[in-house]
Amino acid sequence: MANITRANGTLTLVGDWKEEDIALFQPVLNSWSFYGQYGIQYCGNLSEQNKSASFFGCGRWGFSGTLESFHEWTIDWIKTQGPLTEQEYQDFLKNMHKKDLKIEMSYEEDGDEFFVEETGFFVSDGEELIYHTSTSAPIEMPWEDYGKECFDAAVEFFRSFTVDADDLKLKKWVKQWIRPSHCFLDYEPGEDVYEFLENNSFMMEDAFFYDEILFDALKQNIKLKEDERLEEMYRFMEETYGIDYTLELPEDFDRSELAENESDEEFIRWYEQLEEKMKAK
Repeated sequence: MANITRANGTLTLVGDWKEEDIALFQPVLNSWSFYGQYGIQYCGNLSEQNKSASFFGCGRWGFSGTLESFHEWTIDWIKTQGPLTEQEYQDFLKNMHKKDLKIEMSYEEDGDEFFVEETGFFVSDGEELIYHTSTSAPIEMPWEDYGKECFDAAVEFFRSFTVDADDLKLKKWVKQWIRPSHCFLDYEPGEDVYEFLENNSFMMEDAFFYDEILFDALKQNIKLKEDERLEEMYRFMEETYGIDYTLELPEDFDRSELAENESDEEFIRWYEQLEEKMKAK
């Protein structure tokens, strides 16, 4: 089953849009709700005086990819559903191309474990509607938004690789270096971590040691278990992502960015606040 993403943003008519141009666009826009699930489920009113409107939409895996499919899906919608006709759509595309009109889409999107802020735009070549992405950047969500249960699950996941890890040091490292994710909740403390990774290989890139510098920050203060499967994991990551875990950083390497920027007292206060939020729910 495809992951359904949710997008909230603003649709803006770029160029010299007149009322007659908007009238050609409106039935096309109405058809973009498509199959009651993907597409633009709601869009505010547009006019020559008000060329921007808020919208809500749903994507299939990602809203950007869905927008790229709008032309193909619109053609299919005309053939199977209506009331938009092929002639109405052709008139809209030709008019958009002739007047060099654009439709800008600026939105924030959230899906399963990702949050994105993106801007793109539609253009027409006279026969086809084409979507281009201008900017796209992930929105970082802090551990506070995921909660204590999720944070503790991440700590236990990484504890599986260590030998008698100092609890406070490990927790501080997870807070500073690990990308928050709900995927850690799937790991049961005591479970064979390597078997877990085999069944959840996406975590290797998404939430695991995908950065040799980050990995070095862990090795500095916390002893890792000696396990041949750890070496196998290194080889897999090196072959798949080009990460060199055997890299010996030079002695004069600037480790300031690896430093623990938070005192123990500050971290403890932060962690207590996570506990209080959990109890308040």
